[in-house]
Amino acid sequence: MTMRASSARIGTAVALLAAAAAWAALVAGAVHTSHDDVLESGHTPDLAALVALLGGWQVMVVAMMLPPEIAAASGALGRSARRDWAASSALVATMGAVWTGFAIIALTGDAVLHRLVDSGPRLAGLIAPLVLAGAGVFQRSAIRKRLLAGARDPSRPPWRHAVCCLGSCWALMLVTLAIGIENLLWMGALTAVMTVERAARPGPERLAGPLLGWALIGAAALVAIQPGLIG
Repeated sequence: MTMRASSARIGTAVALLAAAAAWAALVAGAVHTSHDDVLESGHTPDLAALVALLGGWQVMVVAMMLPPEIAAASGALGRSARRDWAASSALVATMGAVWTGFAIIALTGDAVLHRLVDSGPRLAGLIAPLVLAGAGVFQRSAIRKRLLAGARDPSRPPWRHAVCCLGSCWALMLVTLAIGIENLLWMGALTAVMTVERAARPGPERLAGPLLGWALIGAAALVAIQPGLIG
């Protein structure tokens, strides 16, 4: 039991270091450059550019999703749901595969939106408000509450936990693309909210979810009136 607790502490420390390194990369501006230079260059990106773009997304995912995972794992450890290194490695690999698949879809959609905005500038002012409002509505939905319950329990089979994690957070990750990957304040706020949600007991979660939903809907209205709020 002591060895398992020690292993869990080591795993948590490694995860915290990885999250800190990812945030350091974001603060340094590397992800900002790879994202905007590729999508706003006006030409079809080559393989190297696409790899750099996907790598930038992965850094963002590590920065934003590891803290909630650590919070969920800490809660599970409190309920004696401990994992060994093999199970933890399987979970990490599955989470990476699921989020990579989502990254490819999300970034492809983001590239298409950039092209649409170039051909119809009036669309530019609608994208962020629509994404924020959609995320706010989804945040308050019953299906997200069920997915969040699964995401808070890393003792589930890796694929199921990964799907629940993606299902409960995908809309907030799209918000990150809509507001701009370089906006660290928004990213930090969303990361904090996801971390609190994953660590919270059912009582606080029932309050936090609807409040965030209304906040996102309110932000959508404000951004529609004053787009510069997310610049």
